[in-house]
Amino acid sequence: MTLKQWPTSFRHRLADANSLLHLSVLGVVSGCSCALVVLLFRYLIEQPSALWLPGNNAENFEALPGWLHFALPVAGAILLGLAMHWLKPAEQRIGIVHVLDRLHNHHGRLPLKNALLQFFGGAWAVATGQSAGREGPAIHLGAAANSLLGQKLALPNNSIRMLVACGTAAAIAASFDTPIAGVIFAMEVIMMEYTVAGFIPVMLSATTATIMSRAIYGSALLFPIPEISAVSLWEMPFILLLGLLVGCGATLFIGILKVSLRFSQQPVLARMTAAGLVTGCLAVLVPEIMGLGYDSLKNALADSVSLQLLMMLIAAKIIATAISAGLGMPIGLIGPNLLIGTCIGCAIGKLGAIMMPELANQVGFYGLLGMGAMMGAVLNAPLAGLMAVLELSNNTAVIFPAMLAITVATLTNRELFKQRSAHQTVFRHLNVALPTDPVSLALQRTSVASVMQTQFIGSQQQLSIDELKNLASQQARWVLSSGADRFLIDGSILGEDIQKELGSLSDDSPADLLKIATSAQAIVDVSVQATLKEALNTMDEHEVDALYVIGYGFHPQTIGIVLRSDIVSYYQRPQDD
Repeated sequence: MTLKQWPTSFRHRLADANSLLHLSVLGVVSGCSCALVVLLFRYLIEQPSALWLPGNNAENFEALPGWLHFALPVAGAILLGLAMHWLKPAEQRIGIVHVLDRLHNHHGRLPLKNALLQFFGGAWAVATGQSAGREGPAIHLGAAANSLLGQKLALPNNSIRMLVACGTAAAIAASFDTPIAGVIFAMEVIMMEYTVAGFIPVMLSATTATIMSRAIYGSALLFPIPEISAVSLWEMPFILLLGLLVGCGATLFIGILKVSLRFSQQPVLARMTAAGLVTGCLAVLVPEIMGLGYDSLKNALADSVSLQLLMMLIAAKIIATAISAGLGMPIGLIGPNLLIGTCIGCAIGKLGAIMMPELANQVGFYGLLGMGAMMGAVLNAPLAGLMAVLELSNNTAVIFPAMLAITVATLTNRELFKQRSAHQTVFRHLNVALPTDPVSLALQRTSVASVMQTQFIGSQQQLSIDELKNLASQQARWVLSSGADRFLIDGSILGEDIQKELGSLSDDSPADLLKIATSAQAIVDVSVQATLKEALNTMDEHEVDALYVIGYGFHPQTIGIVLRSDIVSYYQRPQDD
């Protein structure tokens, strides 16, 4: 293989879902690219805010004059609405919902304009005191950075989808220093499947991003978690109550989000202004809801927030975040819901300390459980929530109570109140379906280059007798006719068809190959980057059973043939993972 052939060979290897070595290389590269973008986004949030907020503290919105608690989010939302006014509705879509839609309905191809809105709009929203999180935007940016890299390198669509998963895991790992939670979230929420071939590159991407993040910010925990003592069985009622109340909080959040989505067709300036007004009014009463709120989360875990303030913060944060998200503000939901869950948990912990002071654990312990339970319930990611709690606490003693709290919260939201996750609620409002059935997912893991047949020859439709005899002598497996309408001919029986017609043909006029071949069938083109799912959809759309594969380059050539039977055989054969 020459150096010039290497890129094409690498792409063809990536077309196979089980090409672990090549996908692993992709995972490391994608982890680096994603970490750079996410860390730059974090810098864009922290540094400008630290320059003008009191005490050079990027989260010290509480110290601002009272009038700014209202004016800052309102003015920021109006300016953001004016900027977004010039974008088309499709270019205004951001966050996890946008990533899921592009992954499952558009083969992982994320557009640049949406990513730029998320980058600058998300940073602006946080800097102007909107009730926002940076993790949702980070997921979008990480996925988009890797998707754009894959598109630039003309990689197969199945590997671009894998790059999106790698970007998701790397974004969470770089934001929270929680690589395991990042991997689980990418597979549980984004890819919606677990495979060995999928886990390895995603794990490498998360590991690479974590290394880069720790090199800049160190390895200290993002939130200082208090020591957790052994959990008594007498505390189980409080943990069950915590899960139930967190589930109720998740239901309230999604209910307000659902109502706000009804106004998603209104002009963007009006929506942004309304979101800013809601946040501004609530911030006058509870300024702690402004920005990321990590300072309030740390104070709650340290048991330095009063019960009254916890209750006010829960209510205000739920209302401000759900309305802002429903109206299309380019914010994330993970950070705000971590704060909401922490406050609910800490409130339960304070009640436990009053009722059973000799048995109750520390308030921060219940806050940690509430954090994971809210994440699991709102995002329908119970396993990712559990892993986040484990990594943030660095204590295995939290696993059992966290499992109980997260399970109860998720069941309360889904089964008791019949609510979907936040992103599923948005998809239902948009009337968008995700093809996540097992067949679709399996066919999207592999591209056509891994199953296409390359033993074919091309032929003109009009041939002389000598050309017909030469064609019959070649004994090709497939013959692909050229012309405006292309046809595929079974070469195994073409020789017999030609021999039958030779006696009736004239030496003076050309023969029509399609009138001679009894096995001719219509065929249309598909890109070599297409997944097997795309190929099958193309066949169904054009009502054909075969496709010819177009290769790379400015003047691409036909490089293979894909039959419907090839796709069926691939799906039915035993898989390695």
